[in-house]
Amino acid sequence: MGAQIRLEWRKFSKLTEACFVFARDPCVYIQTDAAENPIRIGKASEGLEARYRGGTGYAIDAAMHGSDNLVFVAAVPKELCKAVEDELIWQGRRQLIYNNNGKILPPIQRLVFVHEGMVPKLQEFEIWVPAEAKQKPAYFTRHRIAATLGLCSS
Repeated sequence: MGAQIRLEWRKFSKLTEACFVFARDPCVYIQTDAAENPIRIGKASEGLEARYRGGTGYAIDAAMHGSDNLVFVAAVPKELCKAVEDELIWQGRRQLIYNNNGKILPPIQRLVFVHEGMVPKLQEFEIWVPAEAKQKPAYFTRHRIAATLGLCSS
């Protein structure tokens, strides 16, 4: 069975705000449009300060200016950052227009997520459920999982 990972999401209107809170904490992040639909997923295994050092965070804030786009961030153990990012990209591959890698083959290490906190809209993500946990096909929408298995908060 895939490992179950709890992701406690926090929502930010600017990347620099997220960088301040997650400066040195390993994390994954989801950039969304104004309606909170994911458009890009990334990881920062050394924290957001290392990932967006210098003026990069401010440049992204400037590019986001007036768009109402958002950044959602969840702390993740450093050793799991890549695996969590890979699984999130795979689950959202049909809607993540700014992720170029990780959309052809599923990750080798599969993970099950419990999303909590300020969760972006993940309804279009294909949520993986291990075969042992179900009697139905391997992919469900977030709402169906919440109703049948209780893995995701609504």
